Amino acid sequence: MASWVKCTTVDGTEVRLNMEHVALVRHRGGTGSEVIFAAGSLSSIVVKEDQEYLVGPQRLEHGRYQV
Repeated sequence: MASWVKCTTVDGTEVRLNMEHVALVRHRGGTGSEVIFAAGSLSSIVVKEDQEYLVGPQRLEHGRYQV
């Protein structure tokens, strides 16, 4: 089952990442994290969330409430 995480890019765009396709999460100082994907040629995206948020326990969302 896919593990999707809601994130925000540095330019403010909301994205959802499938953590099953992530090879590495790298800390970027005070600017969030770089998420590097494993598929094909390595590609990455920079998000505002920290490593603990990205790889921590899975969060379930229902509407505007978080469980």
